[in-house]
Amino acid sequence: MNNYLTQVFKNTAKLSKLVYHIGELEELRKPSNEVKIELIKTLEIKKVITDLKATLKKYRKLSGKGRGIAAIQRGIPLKIAVVYSFEKVITIINPKIIKTSAENYLYPEICMSANPIIAPLKRPGWIEFEYLDEDGIKQKWNKKDSTKETKILNRVFQHEIDHMEGIINIDKVSSKTLIFESDPEFYEKAKFEEVKINK
Repeated sequence: MNNYLTQVFKNTAKLSKLVYHIGELEELRKPSNEVKIELIKTLEIKKVITDLKATLKKYRKLSGKGRGIAAIQRGIPLKIAVVYSFEKVITIINPKIIKTSAENYLYPEICMSANPIIAPLKRPGWIEFEYLDEDGIKQKWNKKDSTKETKILNRVFQHEIDHMEGIINIDKVSSKTLIFESDPEFYEKAKFEEVKINK
């Protein structure tokens, strides 16, 4: 146990340089700005997207975790995020949720900006949302199948959209429910077994 906790703190220290954490940046809890469509293909925005992809790749390499990152976590207050989706990286810009499932599910989440705290969080099982891709073309996410990958992605997209609105996962739960990452097999035991909670 002590060896694992020591490693958790070492990893947290390594990762701390990659993203802003709670208490470090006031803008983490402020809504980010929409990206003007005419600016999406500019060099400035392309640099932001490239940076986010590189940071997510590095975070995953160092930690083995991390499915998405929002621009604000790099100190950039724009509604841009990148997410690993079915073995590729998808960029979402100015997302707008248009529909959510009737059921909510409880599952433990970890956030790069609140690492190594785990928040058991209730979210809709799936969402539909529209967004602009990195070419400024309107796209729609509406995958609702019950595969593990789709369940995770629906949750990750909600997590990143929350970041764009200045919300961190730990803000949405009681502090009494927060868990410190102290069990190396925590997520293996969880096995993405969600607890269904009707609205």
